[in-house]
Amino acid sequence: MVKKKMSTTLSAALIVSMLATGVIVAIQGTTTLEVAKTAGDKKVEVIK
Repeated sequence: MVKKKMSTTLSAALIVSMLATGVIVAIQGTTTLEVAKTAGDKKVEVIK
């Protein structure tokens, strides 16, 4: 009983940490895209 509870807790913790990592990666991905966009916009302004 105790072992089963432990494994369930561990798997739940793993899922939560994986989700958190996914969210962080997604946030970093969007910020990288935003930076690339603003850099592109600045380049366009310089060319104009």
